[in-house]
Amino acid sequence: MENWKKMWGQRTYSFLLILIMIWLTAGCTGTNSDYADKEVNKQSDSTNKGDTAVSSFPRTISHLKGETMILAKPVKIAAPYIAFVDYLAVLDEYPIAAQGVETIKRNFPSLSKRVAGKNIMDLGMEVDLEKLLVAQPDLIIAADDMKDQYEKLSQIVRTVILPQAGDWRETLQQIAEVIGKEDKATSVLAEFDRKSKDYKEKLAFRSEESIMFAMYRGKEQFVTWNDGRFDPFYKGLGLKPIAGVQTDGQLSLESLAALNPDHLFIINNWQNPIQGGVKKALEGSKVWGSLNSVKNNRVYELKDPSLPGPMALAKIDGIEEIMEALAK
Repeated sequence: MENWKKMWGQRTYSFLLILIMIWLTAGCTGTNSDYADKEVNKQSDSTNKGDTAVSSFPRTISHLKGETMILAKPVKIAAPYIAFVDYLAVLDEYPIAAQGVETIKRNFPSLSKRVAGKNIMDLGMEVDLEKLLVAQPDLIIAADDMKDQYEKLSQIVRTVILPQAGDWRETLQQIAEVIGKEDKATSVLAEFDRKSKDYKEKLAFRSEESIMFAMYRGKEQFVTWNDGRFDPFYKGLGLKPIAGVQTDGQLSLESLAALNPDHLFIINNWQNPIQGGVKKALEGSKVWGSLNSVKNNRVYELKDPSLPGPMALAKIDGIEEIMEALAK
């Protein structure tokens, strides 16, 4: 995945000025021990209010840059990686600052609904570390493309670095462990598995019909994936993948026609939107019209582009969209 982060460069001086101002304003002239006392007191206050989720804090989290002790359940979380906003939302937790908030609102319908009305500072797609500092989080959950900035992030507050595109189930459990919501993650995954089993039984009549996922790039070119990111659908719902998809992910319209899937899911290309969608763009093409999926009205255009990405909602909401399309 493209690295969206920049080094501070010439902005270091202004960053330090902001840091000093925040310390002076907040009275943060104490030591790490002072910080620890405040965190433990916060934990004690929460426990007194009946918040049992904090009972397992403090805890030490192992991550890509070592170990970080989290003294109390984090309340003000910063997520300078857009996919982690998704995972937090699945866990009913919302960061105070995050990467790409406006991008989410414009392009990711499922996640946009979750974050609507939440007061989340937009750090930009190329994360602005000065804004991150101003947000004053009590924990940063960053991805491995910020490993080289770990020391800078740790100077702001305790920081955990996790893989940016791992197995979605593992990532959900990792983030749940960091914020003390393991039970919620277990519940979400159990419900996903229950639905998958139920939908698999209902879609058994489609088990011999080939299914293909692709993104239209324009100019009769498609992008495909065969690296396991659709396994929650193929394996989880008992769908039959199309044989012969190219490993490099590039596919011409003629090659698509040669594969000729029975059902074709076209994922929204948010970085290069196709006006009117693929059906409109290719309606005059004889090659396109020769596909079984086109002739049988089995081309489904999915609005949310996160389906092939490393996001949990792509899987959780994706099985609903696929079930609705194939159950007809």
